[in-house]
Amino acid sequence: MTRPGYPMEKARTLRLSALSQSLKFLTRIGVDYVVFEDLFVIKRRSFTKNKSANRKIGKFAKKQMLIHGGIKALRLGFNVILVNPKGTTSSDNHERVMRLRGFDRHMASAYLIALRGLEAIKNN
Repeated sequence: MTRPGYPMEKARTLRLSALSQSLKFLTRIGVDYVVFEDLFVIKRRSFTKNKSANRKIGKFAKKQMLIHGGIKALRLGFNVILVNPKGTTSSDNHERVMRLRGFDRHMASAYLIALRGLEAIKNN
């Protein structure tokens, strides 16, 4: 979804190049694993009671982002881990991490996803 008057191809290019640049940065600092939310498990289109928000969420290019990010990460030599994002935004654990670590909502969710990725690494 792009703003009215903003070319959709330009938005796609910006989105994917930002993802590529962040992955290239990770190669410079010596990261071995990349953890992504497995957004393919989210099937529904109704996430909130707001019709406008549901439309924007439903049009988010999750498949495009995951495929591009996964392929790019594998090309750069990373081990890719997909974790289920369920419970990372509205749970007691999320609230506790926000209070203890002083994170905002988004940073706490990313922290929980990274912890799930670490658990997946330890189990393998």
